[in-house]
Amino acid sequence: MPIRRLERRGTRTYRWYHVLEIPCRRGSHIRRLAVGTTSRAGERPPGESDEERGFHRAEHLQQIPEFTRTHQLVYPYRSDAESGHSQLDASLWNGRLISYGVEAQKLLTLGFVLAQNSTSRALHDEVSPLLSPTA
Repeated sequence: MPIRRLERRGTRTYRWYHVLEIPCRRGSHIRRLAVGTTSRAGERPPGESDEERGFHRAEHLQQIPEFTRTHQLVYPYRSDAESGHSQLDASLWNGRLISYGVEAQKLLTLGFVLAQNSTSRALHDEVSPLLSPTA
């Protein structure tokens, strides 16, 4: 089914939706379907919520569908991003950000990334002469 776009909705908390275009001989229909969220007891009729049925929606749906251009651009870098996030978490005291507010958190993250890039560059410069064919 064609997905028109991935949409984020909300103000304080966010939910993700696929906006689907359902082809029809009388004209296409647009439908919004929640993705990656699990319904809780009380959000649906008794016994029908994902929580009550033991169904974890995120295990069965991908926010960015496979075989799309966005998937091809994003997913090859996923493991790198997860590794970077893991290193950032490990570098923080007690696994928590030590800054308050968005601007301070951006600055902390930028400093972490700059330090990682500087370390990578220094290691690359140190190893490069050893790998050159003239060495």
